[in-house]
Amino acid sequence: MKYSAAALSLASALLAAPVAAQPAISVHGSGTTNPSKCYWTIMDQMQIQSKNPIRMTYRAVGSSTGQAEFIGDGVLSDNMFGSGDIPLSQEKFDSLAQGSFFHLPVLLGAITFFHSAPVGDQKLNLSACTLSKIFKREITDWNDSEIILANPNLDLPRPAPITVAHRVKGSSSTASITQYLNQACPEEWPEELVGKTIDWDVDTIGCEGSGGMSACIKDIPGTIGYIDMGHGHSEGLAEIELQNAAQKYISTKEAAELGGIMAAAENADLPDTLQGSFANVNLLNQGGSNTWPITAMTYIYVKKDLTFIEDPAAQSLVKAFLRAVYSDDYIPQCEEEFGFVRIGGELREKALAAIETITTSPGAPEWSFEIDTQKNAGQSDYVISKKRKSYSELEQDKLVEMMNKMSFRIDQLEAQNAALMSQETVSATPVSSSPASSKPASSDFMKTSSSTGAFGTFIDEELDEDQQVKTALIMSSVSIALWVVAVLGMIVKYASGSTASKASKPEEMMEAGMN
Repeated sequence: MKYSAAALSLASALLAAPVAAQPAISVHGSGTTNPSKCYWTIMDQMQIQSKNPIRMTYRAVGSSTGQAEFIGDGVLSDNMFGSGDIPLSQEKFDSLAQGSFFHLPVLLGAITFFHSAPVGDQKLNLSACTLSKIFKREITDWNDSEIILANPNLDLPRPAPITVAHRVKGSSSTASITQYLNQACPEEWPEELVGKTIDWDVDTIGCEGSGGMSACIKDIPGTIGYIDMGHGHSEGLAEIELQNAAQKYISTKEAAELGGIMAAAENADLPDTLQGSFANVNLLNQGGSNTWPITAMTYIYVKKDLTFIEDPAAQSLVKAFLRAVYSDDYIPQCEEEFGFVRIGGELREKALAAIETITTSPGAPEWSFEIDTQKNAGQSDYVISKKRKSYSELEQDKLVEMMNKMSFRIDQLEAQNAALMSQETVSATPVSSSPASSKPASSDFMKTSSSTGAFGTFIDEELDEDQQVKTALIMSSVSIALWVVAVLGMIVKYASGSTASKASKPEEMMEAGMN
C-alpha cells in the first residue's frame, strides 16, 4: 500500500508531537499547625496511591488564619477546607449563611504538664490549685508542704527549686491550660490570667514552640511546663499525674487507654447537628473517673456546597480526603505517630453522614478506596489504592528500620558500658616494663584521651587493663553506631525532600515521603 507524501508528513508530525501531561487534580487546605503532620501524611499517601495525578497541600498557618481563609468574602472561601483547634466564634458563625457549612470534629489532643523534678521514677501528683500556685510563683520549691502532702513518699534533695516554663507567643496550649486552671481552681487562678498570651511572672522562662518547651524542660533540671501529650511523650519527658474532676490523679497515657480522652468530647455539651454552632463547646474538666481534664478538639471546616471549586474532580477529592481522615485504614497512624486520639462513636458516625451530604457538581467523579484487591475495578480512574506504593517510600521504610535497629544496639552498648563502669575496681598492680607487658602505651592513651566520652562516662585509672580495653571498645562501637544513625537520618531526610519536590510536578509520578 502506498501513502501520499502529505499523509506521511502528517503521521510524522503526530508522532513527533509531545503527549500533553494529564493535569493534576488539586486540593488545598489551611489552618492549625497541630494536626499538620497527620494531614500531610494522609495527603502524601493519597498522592502515591492515586492512578490520576493529584496534588494535595495543607498550609500550617494557625487556627485564626485557617478560619479567615475559610470564611473568605462570606460566600467564596480562599481555601477548599479549613482546620482549627478552636470552633468558629459565634460572631464568625453568624457571618456565614445558616446551615452552609459543617464543623467536623476529627481529632482529640490532650494538653498536659511535664517536668524534670528530681523525683527519679516516682510519680508526681498535682492538683489544679497546686499548679496555679506553682505557675504564679507562690510555690517555688518541690519540697513545699502542699506538694509533699499529695506525694508523701517523695524523697527530694534540699533545696529543689522549681523553674516555670511557658510559651512565648500566642498558643492554643496556653489558652487551654489557663482556662483549665481558672475553671478548676478559680480562687487561685483568676479570669484575667486566661488567654493565648498572658502576663507571666518575671521569674519564669519563655520557650518558643513545642520543641522549645521540650528543650526547656529537658535542659533545666527542676522545670515544669506544658505541651501536648504527643510531643512530650515522644521526647521521653516525665508527666505530672493531674487531678481530674473526679478527684483522681491520672496521666494522659492512662486516660487514653481507658477512653478518657474521647470521654471529654462525649461528656461535653455538643450541638445536635454538625451544622450548628460549636462556639460554646468546652471540653475542659469534664466529669468521669478516667476523663482527661485538658482536652482540645481539632475541627475541619468545610462548605456543604463545594461547587465554588472550579474542578468537579477536586470537589469530590475533598470528600475523599475527609473520608480518609475518619478511615480505620489511615487515621490510626496519626494516633501512633503523633499522639492524637481519633473521634469515635456516635460523633464519628455523624461526621461520616455529613460528608455524604456535601454537594458537588453534576458529573463529578466519585472517588473510591481499594483496600483489598479488586480486579479491574482497582485499576480504574479515581481509585485510591493501598496496593500502590512508591519505590522511595519502600526505601525510606528500610532506612527507618535500620535506624531503629541501630538505636536498639546503641542502648545495648550503653548498658554494657554502664555495667562495666559500675563494677568494683581492684587496685591495679604496677605495669611491668618487661616484654611480657604489651599494653602500656594503649593503657596510658586510654587514661588520658579516653577519660571522657560522648555520654559523660569515663575510664577510671584504677580499672585493670582488660576493663579499660573493653570500655574503650564499647565506647568506640557506640560512637560508630551514632555516626551510622546520623548518616541514615540524612539519607531519609534527603529522600523525603527529593520525593516532595517530585510531588510538586504534576507531569511526574506523584510521590511524596512521610513527613
